[in-house]
Amino acid sequence: MYKNNQIELLVLPSVQNIGEIMKGINIKVTKAYYSDLEFIFQGNQVSILHKGRDLKEFSIVWLSSYWTTRDLASAVKQYLNFHKIPTTYIESNTSKITDALNFSLENIRTPDTYYVKDPIILNHLNDVEKVCGYPMIMKATKGFGGLNAKLINSRKELTETIANRDQSLQYMFQRFIKNDYDWGVMVVNGKVVSGERSYPKIGEFRNNSSIGATEIFADIETIPEEVKEIALNGAKALGLFWSRADILIDKTTNKPYLLEVNRFPGITKMSTEVLGAREFITDHLDINNLLPMTNKYSSTQKAFVM
Repeated sequence: MYKNNQIELLVLPSVQNIGEIMKGINIKVTKAYYSDLEFIFQGNQVSILHKGRDLKEFSIVWLSSYWTTRDLASAVKQYLNFHKIPTTYIESNTSKITDALNFSLENIRTPDTYYVKDPIILNHLNDVEKVCGYPMIMKATKGFGGLNAKLINSRKELTETIANRDQSLQYMFQRFIKNDYDWGVMVVNGKVVSGERSYPKIGEFRNNSSIGATEIFADIETIPEEVKEIALNGAKALGLFWSRADILIDKTTNKPYLLEVNRFPGITKMSTEVLGAREFITDHLDINNLLPMTNKYSSTQKAFVM
């Protein structure tokens, strides 16, 4: 809090003529811009800083957004709500940043992550390295299938990758978890219905089947309990009834890390994912009285009925 307990208002982003607007109102006003914010996810905790100062130290935040910052505004609001700092209303939106924030607030283990909107990312190399170390992953905040993700092993590679990035995208940086495979765990209506291990092809760091990874489906009973719990908690944190969690297994410590939760998971033909997707939609058809209960396909049956 500001000295002498004076109310301090953070205006994010600063609106036009803020000095005139606040004239005669005896509070301290701090003008801010999204490009000044740093998002740090480390040790299952999250901090959002404005020029090195945690946003939760302000008395109240006048929060606004425009199209390209709607997801960041949503993340800021969730963060401040968690710490009981009052804010003005904004519409919600999502990205990998808002997802990471939700996971951290729910204390779900994720790789250490750094994000800054400042287009001059080179100004933040020391912070990126401090949080993520090498090797690290640089990936777009809105993307899928492992697209626009790069494995970076040195500062030289980092500076080159930043310089050659697609300027139309926003990027986040993440500590690389060395692994032999990851789990893809489908959650439907609050329960695990499918799981597979994905092994990357030789020379590839991404475990996405769309770029050649090999999927091996497993009986639900053989999925480690901690992996299932992370998948369930990840879906719950995002309020999803249909999703698939990608969970990396650290090859050194054997600890699972939630990488992301897919809202539009790919469905592998003739797999338990088909059964899970069918269970999801038939449940909803039943809820809306569109499908007689006697016609519902049970996901516990062994054979596929296509």
